[in-house]
Amino acid sequence: MNNKEILKKVKELVELLEKQEEADKVVLSTLKRGDVFQTTGKRKYKVLEQYGDTTKIISLDLVKENVEFGDTSDYKTSNVKKLCDTEILKDFEEEFGAENVETHTADIITADGQKFGTVDYKIRPITFDEAREYTDITPNNDLNDWYWTLSPWSTEERGWKKSITVVSPSGFVSSHGYYFSVSGVRPVCILKSNIFVSKVEE
Repeated sequence: MNNKEILKKVKELVELLEKQEEADKVVLSTLKRGDVFQTTGKRKYKVLEQYGDTTKIISLDLVKENVEFGDTSDYKTSNVKKLCDTEILKDFEEEFGAENVETHTADIITADGQKFGTVDYKIRPITFDEAREYTDITPNNDLNDWYWTLSPWSTEERGWKKSITVVSPSGFVSSHGYYFSVSGVRPVCILKSNIFVSKVEE
C-alpha cells in the first residue's frame, strides 16, 4: 500500500469517527432534570431545569478550589463574582460558544429570607433557594470541598454580618465567615437548549 492509499484510508477513518461522534450527540433540550452531559470532555455538567428554549445547568465538579469570597457578604462586590465574570465566564464561553450562554437575573436573598436585590449574570454560584430546590440531584461526594452560594446567611442586624451560605459535597447547607474561609466555586449558568451535547454517566 503506497502513501496515497494510506492517506485515503486515514481520511476515511477520520470521517467515520466524526460521524460516530455526531451520532452520539443529543440536543440539550432532550435531557431531563438530573441528567449529566459534556461537550468537549473537559468537564461534566448536570441539568437542573429546562425552561423551553433554555436549560439551567451546574458543573458536576468544582471549577475552582480554595477561593476567598472577599471582604464582604455582598456577592455583587465579591471576589467570587469577579472570578465568575472573567476567568470562569471565558472558560464557559469557549466551551459552549459565547452566543449560547444566556444573561439572566438572580435574586439575592439571605438564608432567612431577607431580600438584597438582584444581580445580572451569565455565570454565578448557586443560590440558597436553589440549593434547597435541587438538593436531590446536586450532591457529589467526590467534591474536594464545600462550595459558595451567592446568598448571605443573614444580616448585620440579626448578628450575621460576615457569613455566607455554603453547601457541602453531600448537600448540607451551612454558613462560612467570609473573613477566614475558603471554599470552591461550582457555577450555575443558563444555556440555549438547542446545542448538541453528549449524555454521559455521572
